[in-house]
This record gives sequence, structure tokens and C-alpha cells, in this order.
Amino acid sequence: MIINAITYLDGTRVLVWRLEEEASQLLALCCEQDVKCEDLAELPVKRQREKAAERLLLRHVYGRCVSLRHDAQGAPSLEGETANISITHTPRLVALAVNDSRVIGLDAEQMDRRQVLRVRDKFLNADEQQFIAPNDLAAHIIAWTAKEAIIKAERNSAIDWTDGITLEPFVIHADETILMARCGDNRYRLECRQIDGHYLTIATPCVP
Repeated sequence: MIINAITYLDGTRVLVWRLEEEASQLLALCCEQDVKCEDLAELPVKRQREKAAERLLLRHVYGRCVSLRHDAQGAPSLEGETANISITHTPRLVALAVNDSRVIGLDAEQMDRRQVLRVRDKFLNADEQQFIAPNDLAAHIIAWTAKEAIIKAERNSAIDWTDGITLEPFVIHADETILMARCGDNRYRLECRQIDGHYLTIATPCVP
């Protein structure tokens, strides 16, 4: 079910679906709301749940069935629509962001995912490791989601996580954490919120 709907100052809309239904329940909801789902039947159950939730969220945003397509990088776009879209999944939620005119990137991660502490060298550069303490789980997860959101906004999965993106020092707040970062010639503003046991981060490029 939809547990959160956020509208940001730049017009970006973010909707979050908590994945608590079985795949059969989500497919039934799709049928009830006239959302295409026949093509999901052959997918693994995990993917059925994610894809059905995506389509139900889009149905909520547009009031009708809207089809997704993906480019060679796997980045999503909407058939017949010019809006920018970004989607993220975790085992417990699906979230999507839509903006009619601005590039966006969205990522979410569970707040208790301690695995990121063991791979900090793979996504934090030397400068970032100076201000992100080795045992600061929250800062690691926020940094991870920030870099993933930027990669999605750039629509380029080949970007180097360590040296290709540089985060500026940030202070974590309970309600919302603001970060700034640079990727190539682009500077990004990122907003991270705590939602249902997750950090949810959206990236938008700064206007020159």
C-alpha cells in the first residue's frame, strides 16, 4: 500500500509503496484498477511484486495505465510522456519519483544494512573517508544512496563510485538531511529522508 506521498519545492513527486502484499494480491489490485499485468505472470515472484507496485504507483500519479520502457543503461522512461522518472526497490518498499521538467535520481536503502560498512573503500573516496567515520552506519547509508541517486540522474551506470562522484561534508538530521555533491561538470543537491526504516534520497542537478 502507499505509505507516503511527498511533493518537493521543485515539483518532484515521490510516492512510496510498502511491499507487504503477496504477489497474487498485487496482481489482483492491478486487475481491479485496469492496470496491465498479464506480462508479469512469468516473472519471479519478487519481480512480480516490484513491477506490480511500480505500475500501481504510476496509476495513482497519472490516473490511468502508463507504460514504462528502459534504455540500454536500464534507466526508465514513460511511453508517451515527457516527464522524468526514477524508481528504486528494496525488499520492503518500492518508490518512484516524477518531475515534469527536471532530471532526477532516486534511491532507498534499509537503515540497518550494515554490509555497507565493510565495503566503504569501494564507494567512498579518500576525502569522504575523512569526514565519514568507519562505524557511522547512518552516514554510510546516506552516502551510498546519494551516489546511487546521482548515477540514476546521470543515467550512466559506468560512473566510478569513488572518484567519479564527490560528496561534500554533511550533517545528519532526524527529519531531512541535505547533501551537496559533484559529478563531472554537474553539481547536485540531495535530500535524504527517513521513511519506514529506510533512507530515501533524491538527487537533482543544481541550476547554473
